[in-house]
Amino acid sequence: MSGLQQDSNFESGDTEVRSVVRRAHNENTKSRDKRRSQAINKGRKFEKEDFTGEMKPGELDQLCQECKSGKITLDQLKRLSEGFKEPEVCEKFLNNDGCLHGLIGLVSGKHWNKQILSLYCLVNLSAAKIKSHQIARSSGPYLITHISSSNTQLIELSLTVLVNLTQSKDQDTHWILHNQEAMQSVLKVTDSNSESIQELAYNVVYNMLTHSDVEGESLIPITELVTTRLAKKPAIHLLWLMYCLSSNQMLHSSIYTPKLLDTIMQIATYEIFQKCDSRPLIKVLTPCIRTLSNLCAGPCGVDVCLHLVKHPDFPPIFTAILSTNYSSICQEALWWLGNIVNNENLQVQEQFVELELMEKLENPAFQAIARLDPYAVSGR
Repeated sequence: MSGLQQDSNFESGDTEVRSVVRRAHNENTKSRDKRRSQAINKGRKFEKEDFTGEMKPGELDQLCQECKSGKITLDQLKRLSEGFKEPEVCEKFLNNDGCLHGLIGLVSGKHWNKQILSLYCLVNLSAAKIKSHQIARSSGPYLITHISSSNTQLIELSLTVLVNLTQSKDQDTHWILHNQEAMQSVLKVTDSNSESIQELAYNVVYNMLTHSDVEGESLIPITELVTTRLAKKPAIHLLWLMYCLSSNQMLHSSIYTPKLLDTIMQIATYEIFQKCDSRPLIKVLTPCIRTLSNLCAGPCGVDVCLHLVKHPDFPPIFTAILSTNYSSICQEALWWLGNIVNNENLQVQEQFVELELMEKLENPAFQAIARLDPYAVSGR
């Protein structure tokens, strides 16, 4: 073979090798670009239509990153709020450093729409009862600020968050809110013209009283407010708040007045006899009966019992509630009657005899006991 032929063979071989290398290089480049694109779409970018249905594995990570950066969009906030209905999502969000701080930043920010949506997120997040003390510590001051504003929607959402937080059994949460003076701010909005705001505010105060050890002088302003407001058209939570306060015998001297007793009896009379629906509303009658029963058994019990047994509506109210089919109301009424009958004061006992109350109430009480516990009266 001549030298010219050998050179020609080498050149054709080099061309084939370069072609194979170029093809392999192009395929590797395309494969690398495809993997990079998949990684970007998986870890960072979701289209708007992807924010539906069950939250995807990488979606929460993206929402957390956007929330921490403050660049989260309105659609993403809506999606995050929906995701917080699942406890697992709430726990992962709270365990991710900086996420709660970023969400609170939106609550205190100037963007109106994001502020509202971030409060919706806090409502669902606080309802999960996970790390409530952490949420209270971070969001408490801003919630209290919103409560003092003039915007009804901000007030309602902020109070709803506080309702969820105060329902927690975590004592640290209650002490944090107490130290932030949340009680004083909530009491100020109980005179709002909005019934929903009133209900939420009374609910917060009730939860703080029943789930924490708030006592002493801090209860006196609350007692004065409740006794004053009860004379007007009372909200249901106001009645439950009165029952809660009546459980503390140290406050009975501040609670008891003849006018207050007449007001509670009037509410009970209306629920039983005067309204269109003949069925009594349990959530109204129950706190009324419990409040009167607590006052009858307290240090002012003699005066309370004497006033009640002389009340003209006392026999018909007792007869009606002892004859009802609601077992819970029957139990409450028997407890109330027992506190009055067991009063050792001679004046109370004489009034029972003079007004013939035992003859009037004996049979209804016997029938109520027979319905609640048939074996208790089986030998009679």
